Amino acid sequence: MIVSYIGAEPMMRKVTVTEEGGKLEFTIGGNANDIEEIFVLGQRGSLNSSISKQRAADNVSNFLSADAAGNFPDQNVTEAVRRIVGLSVENDQGEGRYVIIRGLDPNLSSSSISGVRLPSPEAGDRKVALDVIPSDLLETVEVTKSLTPEMDADAIGGNVDIKTLSGFDKDGLFIKAKAEGSYNRQQDEITPKFGLTLANAFNERFAIAGSISYYNRKFGTDNIEIDGDWTDEDDEDQTIDGLYPEEVEFRDYVVERRRIGAALNLDFRPSDDHELYIRGLFSDFKDTEHRNRMELKLSDGEFDLGAADGSDGFVYMNGIEADRDFKDRIETQKIYSVVMGGESHFDKLTATYSVAYSKAEEAEPDRVDTDFKGEDFNSGVVFSDRMMPGSTFQSLADLQGIQDLSAYELDAIEYTDNKATDKQLAFKFDLAYDTYAGDNPLQLKWGAKARLRKKKLDANFLVYEDLGDYTLDDFSAATDYPLDMAVGNLGASSPALRDFFFANRGNFELNAIDSALGDEAVEYDAKEDIYATYMQGRIDIGNLRIVGGLRYEYTDFETNSNFVFAGEEVVTDPDTGLPVLDEDGDPETEDVLDVTPVNRSRNYDYFLPSLNMRWEPRENLVTRLAYFRSVVRPNISKVVPTGVIEYEEELDDGVVERTTEGEIGNPGLVPMWAHNLDASIEWYPNNDAVISVGVFYKDIHNFIVDRTLEGVRVNGIYFDEVVRPFNGDKGTIKGIELNYQQALTFLPGPLDGLIVGLNYTYVDSEAEVFDGEETRVIPMPKTSKNVANIVLGYEKGPISLRAAMTYRDEYLDELNAGGFGDRYVLDHKQWDFSASYAITDNIKVYGEVSNANDRPFQAVYRNDDGDFLMQHEQYDWTANMGVKVKF
Repeated sequence: MIVSYIGAEPMMRKVTVTEEGGKLEFTIGGNANDIEEIFVLGQRGSLNSSISKQRAADNVSNFLSADAAGNFPDQNVTEAVRRIVGLSVENDQGEGRYVIIRGLDPNLSSSSISGVRLPSPEAGDRKVALDVIPSDLLETVEVTKSLTPEMDADAIGGNVDIKTLSGFDKDGLFIKAKAEGSYNRQQDEITPKFGLTLANAFNERFAIAGSISYYNRKFGTDNIEIDGDWTDEDDEDQTIDGLYPEEVEFRDYVVERRRIGAALNLDFRPSDDHELYIRGLFSDFKDTEHRNRMELKLSDGEFDLGAADGSDGFVYMNGIEADRDFKDRIETQKIYSVVMGGESHFDKLTATYSVAYSKAEEAEPDRVDTDFKGEDFNSGVVFSDRMMPGSTFQSLADLQGIQDLSAYELDAIEYTDNKATDKQLAFKFDLAYDTYAGDNPLQLKWGAKARLRKKKLDANFLVYEDLGDYTLDDFSAATDYPLDMAVGNLGASSPALRDFFFANRGNFELNAIDSALGDEAVEYDAKEDIYATYMQGRIDIGNLRIVGGLRYEYTDFETNSNFVFAGEEVVTDPDTGLPVLDEDGDPETEDVLDVTPVNRSRNYDYFLPSLNMRWEPRENLVTRLAYFRSVVRPNISKVVPTGVIEYEEELDDGVVERTTEGEIGNPGLVPMWAHNLDASIEWYPNNDAVISVGVFYKDIHNFIVDRTLEGVRVNGIYFDEVVRPFNGDKGTIKGIELNYQQALTFLPGPLDGLIVGLNYTYVDSEAEVFDGEETRVIPMPKTSKNVANIVLGYEKGPISLRAAMTYRDEYLDELNAGGFGDRYVLDHKQWDFSASYAITDNIKVYGEVSNANDRPFQAVYRNDDGDFLMQHEQYDWTANMGVKVKF
């Protein structure tokens, strides 16, 4: 028998097998006392562990160990796994939020904890924002890219499975603790982070492991956004030589994010043939955000063509409107997951069984948005750099006028108290039978699973008007916004605005129409039950392993929601039927609101075959070939028949003309499904290296895209314009993954401590969509053509150094955004650095810097004339310093 492990020399032993069986223990890596140092500590040990798991896997998978995550300056699970080949992230406020596998929309991939699918705390999505889970809780992350029949089939991109520590993973009592301070240069504050992990195998029968993490991070964001098109016309139909943004928004964010995570795992082995376990995880994410926004409504003004005609890249405008609004909100996201199960062996039979309950919730308690309006300002706009437009003024008086807080009158306050919940109960049973087909080991496996899910959104949204004679000056406070001079150094005090609202809300007038559009129009509850069964076989023929079979999934889906029909109707005389006119001869109008409950239900099923082959043609060379069919169900918000329908009536030559617009869901959407092909070759040239090349192809059917349609009838209602999701025809994705990781131990002297990791993914995607006018060929949304990671590490004695670069190419984010062009998120490259020094074998001090190159986030409108800014956001760098202790 030969036993091998990446990072150690293979060992050969002669084995004599008797009818009674036997037990043989191996010590790999030399002296048994050195095992922990070789396999657990340091970058090299983490690298070896990840490579060994990848090499042994039956399917196409990649792994990340806890130590590897801890050695990166990463705040959460999403940012930790982006180092894996083929993975990138979708950012929010400069932090990684959603995992993107092979460039696919995060909604086309799935997430799980200890094999249990995670529900989504967000109201309308299936994707899970893994930034709510601190990286301190990780033991191993497995990214599965090709599915086997025993796996849930709801992943076209792949699945991210988070595994936490088991007490049996450690020999005796294990303690790991961390204390850290985090500094963000933009906010100039230090915030705390703590982590504690305990594990103990009390004996061969019982073990316990637990982990808790606390992280509070304060940071800021400076932002410029464009609302509306870029145009060459003003409100009086005058034109200039160039395009300027219709509306420019200057935003200043002050953000505080608190993460609390806890995991508890119990393992019990009543005998050698039976193992029982309980896996629990809790995550509590609190996002406090204060936003100060100025909106310059430039297109509402009139060009001063005598001062500038736009040919030099700027223009002045008279009589524009400007808004100053302030958001004060706390958003909480919680995830609970507990699974109880076990494994039992009966001669050649192995039974695995589990029951799992998981719950996710998102709440926005007592959010307050306050809006102030001003008008008749004189301002200009510089648009010579289409990627960074800004304000300009003809005189100091014009600048002081737009900065004068007393010129902005209190206009409206919005109150929000929403809560979304997603609950899931899952039952699973698998039975495996081990036998032989001739001399070839064969395993036959059958299983069944039920996933019972309920998702609900309760909305409470109120809009208040007629608030009294107040101006922004009554609530003034200092602000700091360096990107444009129009904002000045004064804004509003969020505590003062909040206190004012709750003290006086009984005196305000409620706008019932606007309230209903943000309340009853978005509420829903949905039930989705998925029942699955499968047959799977696994056979070893020499160095060839084949895993294949068929999975069947049946889905029963039901929703309840509302259609909200709101508008302004011309009042008619009940006797004559003619419009009633006021004293100026204009038609009188009245507000109309109608709320209609709607219910939809449907069921469908899919047969999902898969085949994975793993072949070792020679030592240290592994080849893989895989095919699987997978299915992804539509987002809840897309398929729920919730609708906002707004209309307005006007009198035109004595005839009442109605204009109707809306945005509604589509209960007729069908799931997306895909044929998936993977092939790869992996070479392990020595005990601590891997070089791999993989190719993949995905043929995706029924992908979903939002369309804006004009002059159509939906559900018996004629719409002048309606936005609604539709199934497209199909799209294709093909790509290649290159991966190289090695500890350069063959180099002489101090250079043998170098560690290198390089990976690159190329993705070519294509889809056909009808945009209301023509059929277009586009890249798949959120698909980056190029994704790359570089990791350079050094570890020698007590010193450990690491530099990491991650790069993601641009991607299509939204079709025909605002009617001006497609929205593209531009490429992102980020450098992170870390260093540590082991004072003793058990105590280590460290420092980390993330986003060291201060890379901003940018999104653009893209059309035939090029790129025009849509969003620019910058965050500055963050540094962490702390101490880690292990026993």
